Amino acid sequence: MSNGAVARRYAQAAFEISLEQQALDRWRNDIGVIAEYFVDHQLKFVLGEPNVRMERKEGIVRDLLGAKVQPEALSFALVLTERNLVGLAPRIRDEFERLYNDYKGQTPAVVTTAVPLDDATRARIMATLQAQTGKRILLEERVDHSILGGAIIRVGDTLMDGSVRQRLAVLRQQIAQGAFGGPDEGLDGFSDLFVLPSGGPGGVGTPVTGDSGSNGSSGSSGANGDRPAGNSGKGGPTSATMMAPRANDAPRSAPTAVKPKPANGANSANKKKRKR
Repeated sequence: MSNGAVARRYAQAAFEISLEQQALDRWRNDIGVIAEYFVDHQLKFVLGEPNVRMERKEGIVRDLLGAKVQPEALSFALVLTERNLVGLAPRIRDEFERLYNDYKGQTPAVVTTAVPLDDATRARIMATLQAQTGKRILLEERVDHSILGGAIIRVGDTLMDGSVRQRLAVLRQQIAQGAFGGPDEGLDGFSDLFVLPSGGPGGVGTPVTGDSGSNGSSGSSGANGDRPAGNSGKGGPTSATMMAPRANDAPRSAPTAVKPKPANGANSANKKKRKR
């Protein structure tokens, strides 16, 4: 059995006990405390050393955790010690947390942006994620200036990267391959959350996906065959689509001068002069 399966099995057992005792939050805290201690490298080495007697190991665990967790959770820690599963304590904690969130109808989400979220953007993100997942969102906000703008959202095992840094990487790949306008993979239902800077790197502005012309149609040309006038001359956000080369942007060579041919009458007159 894999370590992941073993961790799920023990987390499920602890979770069921916590429900029976109606002490879900207490068990959640105790499992976290056990994992916090058992992640220590020196302690893991001692508790996993076969030459150390089990009585000695039990004494160490009781001294460390006896006053910090409930008796049932202490027994759980001793079982992990006896079965040489101390190293799995962090994974058991994570699995217990997943079960806890499912039971509570909630899910954690991590949102990384170039600048801190304002109240309106935060509310919009939470509303969209809640509509997509059907669960209450436990939002964790992080700031990373290196993404330039937009947002990176992780919900469980799902990662949605709408950062400007990622968009530029995709654009470079499209230029290299000569292909543009591909789909935004993995962004279904979330595209409107990913925005480009409006007043500088990292700001919140127009959605990254798509660009609109002056008449609201995507990618349409103006009256003179120019690019859409939606963002023209305003210094506003520029989407990855608008950054892509267009057919009208191809360089044109100057026309070659062609000497005019003489009329047919002129040719006949010239021939007669030569004969004379």
